This record gives sequence, structure tokens and C-alpha cells, in this order.
Amino acid sequence: MPQLTVNEAGSSTFTDAITIDFTDFSVDNAGVLADSATKSFDYVIPQGAVVQKVACKLNTAFDDSGAGSDLTITIGDDDAAAGYIGASQIHVDGTEVTYSYNDGSYFTAGGDANTVNGKLYTASGKEFKLLFTPDATGTAYSLNELTQGNITVFIEMARL
Repeated sequence: MPQLTVNEAGSSTFTDAITIDFTDFSVDNAGVLADSATKSFDYVIPQGAVVQKVACKLNTAFDDSGAGSDLTITIGDDDAAAGYIGASQIHVDGTEVTYSYNDGSYFTAGGDANTVNGKLYTASGKEFKLLFTPDATGTAYSLNELTQGNITVFIEMARL
């Protein structure tokens, strides 16, 4: 996940962005994934970072070549799987969520570590976890079967 340049960020306060495309789940890129297997994309959080905002924009809803009807993205870190974004539906056959923003447990007053105003990472070795979960409530399928879909995750992260 690259840090955005000043020109790329424009007037946005987001500092980092990563786009995940259905091709990232192909056998060539992800290996063979069994039916119902999840796939996580990780990104190192630098020591001294303060994460203040996390958002998603579903550019194109995901679809598969079979009878799958369910795919969610959950964003957290090593400490809380849904710390930043709770499970958001991104499959075309579900009621997909186009935009998600700060709805995880870290941004709930009194939630995980009471980090409602941002989470400070004082130690190295922490990572964002972008977890894609197929068929939590639908027909089993493999993420290798995805035929369309594209999502961008935006992060506001101050580096101390």
C-alpha cells in the first residue's frame, strides 16, 4: 500500500490508499483457495503511527462465476479483526455497501482500547488486516472464482 503523494492526496486528509481488484484473488496471484476460504491482505503499520481514519469505497461490486452471493471485507489489525471497518457486504448479489467509514470497534467510544480519536502504535511489527470472507451466509464458492470487483481502502495515518 503506497503512501499518497501531495498531488495524489489533493485536499483529502487520507495519506495511504490500497486498491484490491478481483484479479488479486486469481490462482496466479493468490494460489488455489478452497471453497469458503478467506483471504487477507496485510500492510505494515510503522512504529509511531497514529491511525485516525479508515474508509472504503466499493468501485465495482464483486461477483463470481458460480452461485456465490456473499462477500464481506473487514478491516482491523493484529489486535482486533474489525477494529477499523466492520464486515461490509461487497458482493453484487447482496446489498452491497458502497462506502464505509470508521465503523469498527476502535472508533466506538469506550470500545477496544478506547481509541475513538485514533490509535497510536508504539511498537513495531503491527499490520493492517484487510480480510475478505466469502459466503458467510450464502452458497460456498472460492475467491478464485471472482470475475469482477474493485475496492479502494483509504487510511489517514500520521507518522510520528
